[in-house]
Amino acid sequence: MTRLLRRRRSVSAFILCLQLAFASASAAADSITSKTFNKLTEAQEMMAQDNVPGAIAELELLLTEVNEDSLDQALTLQMLGYAEMGAERFEVAIGHLRASLALDKLPESVKYNVGYMVAQLYAALGQFDEALDFAALWFASLEDPKASQMMFMANIYAQNNRYLEAIPYAERAIEKSDEPAESWYQLITSAYFEVENFPQASRWLQKLIEGWPEKGSYWEQLASIYVLLENEAMALSTLRVAWLQGVLEREASIKSMVQLAAARGIPDHAARMIEAAFAAELLPQDETFVRLLANAWASAKEYDLAIAAFQQLAELEEDGEALVRVANLHLEVGRWQSAEQELQRAIDLGLEEAGSAYLLLGIVLAEQDKYKESFAALRRARGFEKTQRQAAKWLTYAQDMRKQFEWQQAYRG
Repeated sequence: MTRLLRRRRSVSAFILCLQLAFASASAAADSITSKTFNKLTEAQEMMAQDNVPGAIAELELLLTEVNEDSLDQALTLQMLGYAEMGAERFEVAIGHLRASLALDKLPESVKYNVGYMVAQLYAALGQFDEALDFAALWFASLEDPKASQMMFMANIYAQNNRYLEAIPYAERAIEKSDEPAESWYQLITSAYFEVENFPQASRWLQKLIEGWPEKGSYWEQLASIYVLLENEAMALSTLRVAWLQGVLEREASIKSMVQLAAARGIPDHAARMIEAAFAAELLPQDETFVRLLANAWASAKEYDLAIAAFQQLAELEEDGEALVRVANLHLEVGRWQSAEQELQRAIDLGLEEAGSAYLLLGIVLAEQDKYKESFAALRRARGFEKTQRQAAKWLTYAQDMRKQFEWQQAYRG
């Protein structure tokens, strides 16, 4: 339909159709008169010279002179319809073309072309109900429909949101064509998606990928459908293949791939993919993706790599939240002093809720027998509502630890 609109001003298209009409009419029992033929030829030449208004005036005059219910009248109406198309008066063009068909004088091959044109004009005007009604009658008259005509019917049904009826036409068109257009596969995929037949939608998307593997959007759509089918393994596999082939470039898709990898229990793969995307400049090294990287390395228990990523995140965010995560990672491997340093840095940078940092700092200091500093940190933590009770318990526990420590020191002495 879009192609029709782009070509609607092409005079050569009008001439071609009329030549077909004249050739078919000459062999018909009801022949065109020489006067009408000459007048139509003059009008045709006017249109070829971009004198569409002059051609319309000539044809309207001719219409008053031809005999009613004749081939002359049918061909004059047909050409007048094409002329009005050239003037972009599509409603008027439809009227003339339908009137031409109604006379039932046109040769059969011309009828098919005119009927097809009327249906296309209705569709171009967005009058899809009328287009469908007319197209259904037109299509029923075809003995051996072409693949393009089947796709036209599929498009008309799809425009009317009648996807189940569009699908058989599209499938037959693809089967009949030696070189189906990409848009045909797109239509049938969309139709299956609209009726929520996701297995069939995935099957046709695979065909799109086979034909146009360089288009990342098809890989992304296929992965999305696998997610809808709750087959995350296939979704991840699809995105990874697209990634390896270098066609996955959208941030959202790379992010989805990374999240799927983490969800599937392979966070180290997710982290490596993020770093590769950073290196290829496919992802910005902003807070969102650096946080993804840090969390992926942490889930993979690659603590040093996670620490480096969280430290980078802290620089980007300019606060201490990420450094609290760094401190926890140091604690995972028993680095008490390093955890202490990161917690102090986090508090100095600023935290939205500092109570938890003070509580953890108090615990870390107590574990290093730094009781004076530990008591100070735990008292600060006790001043926050969320950590008040925990801090009080730890303060009591730390005081007991100090007594035990002092007793041991005294005993050794």
